[in-house]
Amino acid sequence: MPTHSAEAQEITPETDARNRINYSGRQRMLTQQIARNACFVMADIEPERFAAKAETAAQQFDTALVALRDGDAELGLLAETNDEVLKDLEAVETLWSTLGPAVRQIAAGDLHSVPMLQMIRLNLQTLTEMHETVLLIQSVYGDGSIPANLARTINLAGRQRMLSQKASKEVCLYVLGISGGGGKIAEIDATIGAFDRAMAELLEGSKKQGILAPPNRQIKKQLERTEKAWRMFKTLMIEFEKNPDLPAGERVRLANLSDQVLLEMDLAVRMYSEL
Repeated sequence: MPTHSAEAQEITPETDARNRINYSGRQRMLTQQIARNACFVMADIEPERFAAKAETAAQQFDTALVALRDGDAELGLLAETNDEVLKDLEAVETLWSTLGPAVRQIAAGDLHSVPMLQMIRLNLQTLTEMHETVLLIQSVYGDGSIPANLARTINLAGRQRMLSQKASKEVCLYVLGISGGGGKIAEIDATIGAFDRAMAELLEGSKKQGILAPPNRQIKKQLERTEKAWRMFKTLMIEFEKNPDLPAGERVRLANLSDQVLLEMDLAVRMYSEL
């Protein structure tokens, strides 16, 4: 629901900036989680479970897209006033108006070529547009409301959430023999490499990239827990690259491990957002 003016006054520019970078980053992740869940339905791997997860993720995307534009007291967001950000959000909404229904059709068991092709084509386009929106929000709100290096660090940590879902989506498409939408070994390896590089920067900090070293012991430990879950996930992905015909149980384990990485990384992002 939109934020009422009395409630909006309780949200400071600083908390709004942190929450805006966090939730826009979560939208970026949801584009890949939604596609991942739809792919598992297509692969007939616990289809009821992943259909429900696809619908939940789609509802979360719907809610946050409105909140980022109109504000939401519960999410700690003020109404957006920057014209460029509003324009970018509108572009995302245009793509989502087709991607969202396509994913919901797949989740409902409609595996005809049209919704599947729309999902495969549009999930990456929506990801790209949402990523550009996150970068713009980081630039707008990281220059004044919060320190620029904190804004960049929250963004980078938030992108790790997306990569955890993108990687499992890519492995699922690879298993299905679908080369579009990221279903190639080179694309899986590129996603793994991106996660590895960002995790190294988060664990050690990077003056060159403007990334903070872990500002306290709690965040450091949370990043280390994420790294541990990531190593197990990465090992399984490499096994799938070698043998895409691994049994269904391993495909479910792939999804579960990607969700574990997501959970651990999301906790880290929340810690950064509360600094």
